[in-house]
Amino acid sequence: RGPDVLSPQVEVEVESMDKAGNFIGWLHIEGLNLSVALVEQALSKVHFTAERSSYYKALVAAEEAAKQKKEKVWSHYEETPVEEVVPVLEEKERTANYKPVFVTEITDDLHFYVQDVETGAQLEKLMENMRTEVGAHPPVEGSYAPRRGDFCIAKFVDGEWYRARVEKVESAAKVHIFYIDYGNKETLPATRLAALPPAFSTRVLPAQATEYKFAFIQVPQDVSMGEGRATEEPGRFSVSPVGPPGPTASRWVP
Repeated sequence: RGPDVLSPQVEVEVESMDKAGNFIGWLHIEGLNLSVALVEQALSKVHFTAERSSYYKALVAAEEAAKQKKEKVWSHYEETPVEEVVPVLEEKERTANYKPVFVTEITDDLHFYVQDVETGAQLEKLMENMRTEVGAHPPVEGSYAPRRGDFCIAKFVDGEWYRARVEKVESAAKVHIFYIDYGNKETLPATRLAALPPAFSTRVLPAQATEYKFAFIQVPQDVSMGEGRATEEPGRFSVSPVGPPGPTASRWVP
């Protein structure tokens, strides 16, 4: 008898079998994988054991399409928000990069200023030429009107002129200045200030005092003031003038 045209062609594909004769496989009807069709119609979900099957990709694709329709077994499906994954950059080992400097000033809050040894000779030459120029053409006392932010030259207690910047003008008798090559500050009368000659400006040689501070260190609040020096425990520091080579230089006291 010939085949029944009303009966569909069914094929069973055995994937694995145990010793008792039980098997796991796939049912194909007219060439259609019944498992994929059930998942696609939202009548079934993909079991994790299907990962080992050659039909796994087709099953996953069918399930994703069914989820989007939110029908039948997926009618209450809520898509899990995708967490943004921030790439973690591996920290490279820090390498020390040492360079020689002169410590020229230490402030009460443990900030400190340094000069680069490599440009020290340039600063010495500039200072020498500037003092020669000022000595040959001394400024007229009182002719300079300081303004905040101006670069100027200031006469320090040692009688020498140094490059400076005007920080604040309270009056002609009280002008706050900052020595740009050394880092210390002073309040002077305007009569001890003069215009900075263009040949010795910061365009010719940038300010040589660079500010630094210690990381993760806090100065204790309990500070007893002595004669011209601040003392702290443990350890002590002073900011007494010990020049030369500049308006002030600071040193650690053991």
